[in-house]
Amino acid sequence: MNKMIEAYVLLRVKPGMDRSVFQTAKKLEHVKDMETVYGEYDLLMKIQVEAMEDLDAFIFDSVRTLRGVERTTTLIVIEQPS
Repeated sequence: MNKMIEAYVLLRVKPGMDRSVFQTAKKLEHVKDMETVYGEYDLLMKIQVEAMEDLDAFIFDSVRTLRGVERTTTLIVIEQPS
């Protein structure tokens, strides 16, 4: 069994669209958690996928196409060194 890939996606959203993007994004298949944050980005999404190809497809086809999303940054979780 392959280990699932976990990642955090930071989303910058157009002004006034935070609630709409939040409500839509949290329903996406691979989303495990969503948070509203202050700073350079507006939303933080925790996702889990089976393979890098799934991560690419999810980011490009599902997240970046959401109405109101201006920019994303994806942080892939790695195992801690022993």
